[in-house]
Amino acid sequence: MYEELIGEVGRLVSGAVLTALLLAVGHWFPWVKPLSRVHAYIYGVGAIVAGFALWQLLSGTWMTVVGLLIICGAGGGTVIVAYRVDGVVKRLRQAHMAERGDDELAIAE
Repeated sequence: MYEELIGEVGRLVSGAVLTALLLAVGHWFPWVKPLSRVHAYIYGVGAIVAGFALWQLLSGTWMTVVGLLIICGAGGGTVIVAYRVDGVVKRLRQAHMAERGDDELAIAE
């Protein structure tokens, strides 16, 4: 019983160490140019998923890894769409502010 628990804790620690190492490398890696916010999110989530996947795959539970990948994909897709919507809204607000500042830009009604 204790051997099982020690083995599971060892597998969990392995996943945590992998995540910590990936995040440390990503933090201090000499990127050619700084990562965009979305790319930094992708890297960070990827590091967390890698640690989780190592833990679960060493434990023989691959289905949870697939589930986590699907959930991360849904979350990542939502973040990308939200940033694009924010960009459109920002451009619309800028256009509205320009119209208020210059009568010639305003659409004739």
